[in-house]
Amino acid sequence: MARVSYPIIALVASFVCVASFAISYSNFDGYGDLDPEQNSLQILESGNSFSITLDELDQIWVYSENKASSNASFKITLEGEVVNGTSVKWWDTFLTSEDGERVYVPLTKLGPGEEGEYVFENDGSSLLYLVDMVGIGEDLWQESSVQIMAISCCLFPFLVMVGIVGLVRSSKPSKISPKIMIFDSNVGIPTTEEVFRSVNVISEESVTTATTPDPWKEEVSEVEGMTEEVGDSTEEVQLDGVEGDWQTWDGG
Repeated sequence: MARVSYPIIALVASFVCVASFAISYSNFDGYGDLDPEQNSLQILESGNSFSITLDELDQIWVYSENKASSNASFKITLEGEVVNGTSVKWWDTFLTSEDGERVYVPLTKLGPGEEGEYVFENDGSSLLYLVDMVGIGEDLWQESSVQIMAISCCLFPFLVMVGIVGLVRSSKPSKISPKIMIFDSNVGIPTTEEVFRSVNVISEESVTTATTPDPWKEEVSEVEGMTEEVGDSTEEVQLDGVEGDWQTWDGG
């Protein structure tokens, strides 16, 4: 029963994680933090520039609205030298407006890297949004719903794996093979005590034989005591007789 209970508990806990994620997602109200129009370092219009001093751990991503991303063009410089940044991948974070009507795509990623004063210049015809990704992450992590969703995502695959492995292992029948005893033919047929020690893996040295007390020990001691008393009294009588005889002989 114990082998079946823990995989069932793990599977039930995994479903609880799914339910917790769904409830937390429905209660999430931090969409304003994901809207570049509301949460960005700077909105660059065409022909404008913006300078900012960044540390080694800062991460600034340049976003543009998806419909106007083809018209976006910009240049980033650090102390007069052009910085290309890191090219974006298909799995990088897309941002949406709070009302969900507009989608913003990343154009390039800057940092973590060399610290200094960076200058962003908008050479295109579309708006550019400079978004602090570290700041967005810190703001989102303060939301309790985000914490619950993160914990649920981490625990769900682990609990499912434990539950499936436990069910597979519990479904296999356990076979108990009989114990086979092998004895030396030159020794002969083993005694019952030897068979018991062999089956229960008990060494001969660990078997302590209890000594049986001598039932006649106390009686022998009493008899010896009585013999000593009789011997002492006999000697006293003999001495008294000898003394009397000596006195009689001396007096005569």
